Amino acid sequence: YLIIIIISPKYYETVTTSPFDLENDERTFNTVYIHKQNEFIQNGSKNFRFIPILFPGAKKCHVPNWLQNTHVYGWPRDRDDILRRLMRVEKYNPPPIGELPTIVSIPI
Repeated sequence: YLIIIIISPKYYETVTTSPFDLENDERTFNTVYIHKQNEFIQNGSKNFRFIPILFPGAKKCHVPNWLQNTHVYGWPRDRDDILRRLMRVEKYNPPPIGELPTIVSIPI
């Protein structure tokens, strides 16, 4: 499964607030739970599932430290790239492989 993380000033405020100040709703608890997961670090900082999307009004400083070194998409600017990532479709298709060249060895 892929996890989309919508980065906004509200998200940043939610995940950086002390646990005693959090509202008692399921959405907030889920947001903080995902933020505190260390799956990303356990994978050697390889991002396989998390798709951080920077919403208008948010800045790069709102992105969690553990996602700073991964590609952060901007909404709505990177809409097509986000859809390609979700559908696992490559942006550029490599050209087909042609026939192998014939190597001729000439003894000296």
